[in-house]
Amino acid sequence: MSTIKVEVCEILEIKPHHNADALELATVQGWQMCVKKGVHQPGDLIIYFEQGTVLSKKVSERLNVGAYLVEKTDINGDRVLVVHRIKLRGEPSFGLVVQPETGMELGVDVAAFYGAIKYHPPVKAQAGDGASDDPDFPKYTNLENMRSYPTMLATGEAVVATEKIHGTNARVGFIWHDDREQPTMMAGSRALRRKEPEETIEMVTNTYWFPHTLIGVKKLLEDLQIQGYKQAILYGEVYGHGIQAYTYNQKRMNFRAFDLMLDGKYVDHSIFKSWCDKHQVEQVPLIYEGAFSLEVIKQISDGDSLIGGNHGREGVVVKPIVERDNPKSGRVILKYIGDRYLFGKVAEQDTTDV
Repeated sequence: MSTIKVEVCEILEIKPHHNADALELATVQGWQMCVKKGVHQPGDLIIYFEQGTVLSKKVSERLNVGAYLVEKTDINGDRVLVVHRIKLRGEPSFGLVVQPETGMELGVDVAAFYGAIKYHPPVKAQAGDGASDDPDFPKYTNLENMRSYPTMLATGEAVVATEKIHGTNARVGFIWHDDREQPTMMAGSRALRRKEPEETIEMVTNTYWFPHTLIGVKKLLEDLQIQGYKQAILYGEVYGHGIQAYTYNQKRMNFRAFDLMLDGKYVDHSIFKSWCDKHQVEQVPLIYEGAFSLEVIKQISDGDSLIGGNHGREGVVVKPIVERDNPKSGRVILKYIGDRYLFGKVAEQDTTDV
């Protein structure tokens, strides 16, 4: 999940469109836009509406941007107008730009002014029942889109980039409560803690408790208890048959870990990897480790999946090798969704889960 912003931005670069005389390519933040030739110059202020932004019909008519919107069903079952992505004469164009209103200054988020909100797709059928929340069992970090925050990671900073699997977010772990002699085992989707199935055999078919049945995950959590940790949460992706449109040629559910929280803190990638390697817990594929460059990340966001099947990558998730926070946005971790996925049929069929 990520947030939405509608920001007053600068046109960073204008390049020719090699297949359309009347169009140019504008760079806004980390996004590419197809714009009318001769209208914009580098340094011009514009309002940028990124893809996935919902606008009311009244606002769309006032701005005269109906041609850039598509009608979709949202998480509440309502029909809404959503800023979309398109290809114009072979070049991808993400979102839309309009002229700022009088008094709007560079860097200001004007989402509230336009009544803009984030699009949330319909909820698919859920596995398991919701359980009461526990503050010691937090949902996973919001993954902001790198194209909207292209400078959050410094050029040359040491990072790791892993494949973003097309599945459903899951978390499993344990909490030691002071008033109990045994840890409480927990499992959940991204936002909801899930009740433990009454029968052990039911855990194998329960999307979110399934990782607890894997030998490696069980040994990892047992080892962390022995080491004296009061809280351990392993975050990962459940994928395969029956989860999403991408099955990776798997005939059953599978789980791959991508992060670990111990006693309230996410551990560095090397520590996460060492714990998983020790207990043979499968991890999301590592695609790149080295100096950060936006161009490098863009290149590796597309390509064949390293898991299997005939699917391309959904994209990559990028974070510093050493965990750090940003004063404004919190934990530094970003996603970069590949063009191949964004312009494929699967992106239009996505559902979400809570």
